[in-house]
Amino acid sequence: MGIFFTVGEKKKRPGVYQRYENVGGVSIAGATDGIVACCVRSNWGGLNKVHTFESIEQAKLVLGNGGKNGTVSLLTEIFTGGAKRVYCVRLGNNGTKGQTTLLDTENTQAIIMTAKSEGDRQLSYIIRKVLGDENTKEMIVLENTTEKERITFQNGENEMDNFLEATKQSNYFVFSKIEHYQGNAGLSEVGQTDFTVGTNPTVTNESYSNAFTLLEPYVFNTICVDTENIAVHTLLTAFIQKIYQNGNILPFAVIGESTSVPFETRLAHAKAINSYNVVYVGGGAVDTLGQPLEGIRATARIAGMVASTPSNQSLTHKVVTGMTDVMEMLTNSQYEQSIDAGMVTFSTSSSGNVWIESAVTTLNMPQGEDDEGWKKIKRTKIRKELMNRASATVEPLIGNINNDGDGRATVLIAIGKLLQLLFVEGKLLDGGYIEVDKNNLPEGDSAWFNIYADDIDSLEKLYFVYKFRYSPNL
Repeated sequence: MGIFFTVGEKKKRPGVYQRYENVGGVSIAGATDGIVACCVRSNWGGLNKVHTFESIEQAKLVLGNGGKNGTVSLLTEIFTGGAKRVYCVRLGNNGTKGQTTLLDTENTQAIIMTAKSEGDRQLSYIIRKVLGDENTKEMIVLENTTEKERITFQNGENEMDNFLEATKQSNYFVFSKIEHYQGNAGLSEVGQTDFTVGTNPTVTNESYSNAFTLLEPYVFNTICVDTENIAVHTLLTAFIQKIYQNGNILPFAVIGESTSVPFETRLAHAKAINSYNVVYVGGGAVDTLGQPLEGIRATARIAGMVASTPSNQSLTHKVVTGMTDVMEMLTNSQYEQSIDAGMVTFSTSSSGNVWIESAVTTLNMPQGEDDEGWKKIKRTKIRKELMNRASATVEPLIGNINNDGDGRATVLIAIGKLLQLLFVEGKLLDGGYIEVDKNNLPEGDSAWFNIYADDIDSLEKLYFVYKFRYSPNL
């Protein structure tokens, strides 16, 4: 009959008994790459919520182009840098939504048209009969001369109700009848008319703190902001250190300043941070249109590049696409000062490509358990990845295995497989291993382990010794 039995169970009746086991072992967690978090200002889009974007086109559908003082364009740099997903918060509070009143054909105020977002995004609208169809009207929403949406509705009897029902699908406005409106006339036709805009929300340092709190539960590789304000940089640095200590290990904060800030000042700002969780971009480049890639634009690009580059690859001398020159010509001594201070700069290759001079974190004076490896983005990313994948691999085991020899062996095998996989992926040297900590023996529901791993550096310095001679006969 094939009745199931449990481990150690002995049945009384003759027969065949069965059970099954998973001999494949624990599933090994994979790498997480290509995810960026950011905070931007815009004149459109939901405020103080986390939006998820997987393309710049998707972002602009939600946030528009940002408006005159907006920073939505940073998302273009993030995606150009290679990001595959962006968690984005639109900053600010206390903005107002624009509102316009629509008239009926008897010139009576009939419909209130309210923007779905706070801000001064200038949209316009047309209400008219559909060409060739006398029984149908349409509302066209435009931005400048670009059509954003078109909504059709039946005119004539119950025209106002037909309009309100049809406009429920609008992505830009909410429509409602004016209170106590009792008219039966149709909706008045109008040529292209500007919508009365609202006001943009106010963005303060607290706005950034609130955005960081919203982003805290998410897993991402890098986070950047749309300001060079040092106070905001300080808030972001504190935030990244806090979530790192609380187990969100992967992220780097990417901040920076424009080349208009004196070189020595930029060096001092980078050096003062002294954290392997922070990347400071102090260099600048020029794109094919002659526009500068520096400050917040450069930090967004580098945030995308750091997030998307696998940890078995280095960003040192990685080409920054679309750039034709550097913003400032640094001397050899200045490049060395930048590396020592933990400041990312740009240089040009012998073939004229603009690339990252040295991919360093802001750690410039290792202390305590930190070593020189944490100074490099590549090696830091490998170490973060190892810790993150180790936790994700054994997390399903918590509470499901016993704290005995067999249970701990399961952990040893799982992490051993992970270390071997990271070796195969070119992230660790061969020979990594895990052991039960002999100085902290298991007790109760706790067990301690030591994991030994050597992360692989990239080859960045070649030393050639040329041995010449006057003659092979001498």
